[in-house]
Amino acid sequence: MNKIETQDRLLKRYDMTLSVIEAEMTKLYGERYTEYRRRYALAGEFQYEPEFPLYLMLEQTYRCDLKCPSCIHGLLEYKRRFNTDYNVMPRNLFEQIILEGEQYNCPSIAFHSNDEPLLLKDLSDRVAFAKKHGFMDLFIATNGNLLNPRVMKSLIEAGITRILFSIDAATSETYEKVRPFGNFSLVMNNLNDLLEYKKSKRLILPAVRVSFVVNKFNIHELKLFIKTFSKLVDYVEIQGFSAYYNTNTYLIAQGMEHVKNFACNEPWRKLIIRANGDVLPCCSFYGYEVVLGNILRESLKDIFNAYQYHQLRHDFKKCIYRLSSCLACSKSLYRI
Repeated sequence: MNKIETQDRLLKRYDMTLSVIEAEMTKLYGERYTEYRRRYALAGEFQYEPEFPLYLMLEQTYRCDLKCPSCIHGLLEYKRRFNTDYNVMPRNLFEQIILEGEQYNCPSIAFHSNDEPLLLKDLSDRVAFAKKHGFMDLFIATNGNLLNPRVMKSLIEAGITRILFSIDAATSETYEKVRPFGNFSLVMNNLNDLLEYKKSKRLILPAVRVSFVVNKFNIHELKLFIKTFSKLVDYVEIQGFSAYYNTNTYLIAQGMEHVKNFACNEPWRKLIIRANGDVLPCCSFYGYEVVLGNILRESLKDIFNAYQYHQLRHDFKKCIYRLSSCLACSKSLYRI
């Protein structure tokens, strides 16, 4: 087989001050943090299989304020198909997840999956609860439209360690195409407010990242995006495009390379938990079709160590995809 590709290898990262962030996290948590990062890297290369996930992702609300054409929220027929009928993950379910994570010393948690986490009115309180119960690295990924100064300060006070902006454009004109119903000027103002607040308080954390998913609407701005944001944030990530069946293949930019020999490392490191308790192996839109259990009936540890999950991990390492949705996903990736 030719050299395999993983999510990590497909990602292009422009690291400005990420080493400073890592040094600060190590200062705060010492060997526990460095060991987590070591194991996370090994698991990504299929060399370490943890007994409990190193990273939990929570889809606490199956909602977003935008309808991007590259996202499930912009594909209304498919969005309806995977609706959980839960507006927000119940607080008791959220706390159950956090307390089990604490029991097994889980180091990292994201308060998002494919949803917009800033739609949760008590998000900061949930972040603070997770931090109190032992989570070190606490993430949100957001489109940034709702990150006003009040929300931003409350998240920082709660202990958020990374705020990841999904922007995908360097100008308003392009932003309107890739992120319908969003406001580029508002996002830039919110981003700058965050950076100014960090500077005024001499804060290293939270780390600030911006990302760019390449497609035919924005590929012409790739260099401008890197140039613009590399001056501002801690790191920039350029991500490939994943088509969702045949719904948005029109977004594939001319000249993008179809990825072959893809080995998915998602089940080696993480679990995704939806608002109804369903547990998924990955945050891909295809992952909605792969429900591996529900934490209303069994523990996260039991789900992660079940035969089916072990089989997924070891099949994926060899680029074997027995499930039709996983096979489709493995063939859906394009990179610049």
